[in-house]
Amino acid sequence: MVLQVEDRGRVRVLRLDRPEKRNALNAGLCAALVEAMQAADAAADVAAVVLAGAGPGFSAGADLGERAVLAADEAARQRRSALSDALLAAPAAMGKPVVAAVHGAVVGAGASLALCCDLVVAAEDARFSYPEARHDIFPSLVAPMLLRHLGPKDCFELLATGRAVEAAEARALRLVNQVVPREALIDAACALAEGAALYGAESMRRIKAMIGASGLTT
Repeated sequence: MVLQVEDRGRVRVLRLDRPEKRNALNAGLCAALVEAMQAADAAADVAAVVLAGAGPGFSAGADLGERAVLAADEAARQRRSALSDALLAAPAAMGKPVVAAVHGAVVGAGASLALCCDLVVAAEDARFSYPEARHDIFPSLVAPMLLRHLGPKDCFELLATGRAVEAAEARALRLVNQVVPREALIDAACALAEGAALYGAESMRRIKAMIGASGLTT
């Protein structure tokens, strides 16, 4: 099992659960997340979704071990890239609000997963970082999502230096909507998710599409 699914009233909580890999995003976890979001979108008794991480952090980003294996197989690499694109597009396609509840390490592709959600609640210990430069990985997956949230100079700084952004700074940069104590994270995210679930599905999709078309983040 790479994903925990729990219903809290009308909110479905999806928890990344690869503790041995710090919730790194491999193909199995990405596919499970896409499938679970689609299932939640189709479920009449689910009003909103919260994405969270089990263990000490939200996500360590892309699974570098998987990346190394795929490097020699161009067709497999392209399929894996398409799956990453599908994952980051999934929250915006849903007719329900999606809230990321992040804590601990929120890294690279894991940070992009959080930022592609409609809202983000961060625990006080959350730390966003983009270490791609240290691995000489071109940030093709993470840069577009980060640029939607930040101006070019802030975006360049985070990508080029890989420095960590603590929760308070993330709030000041508007990367997150709320910062809460770690023990209150899931409750706060569920409350925000349900509070944002007033529109019907079609209106919600239209609002997300309108915001997306503006070039601003949802």
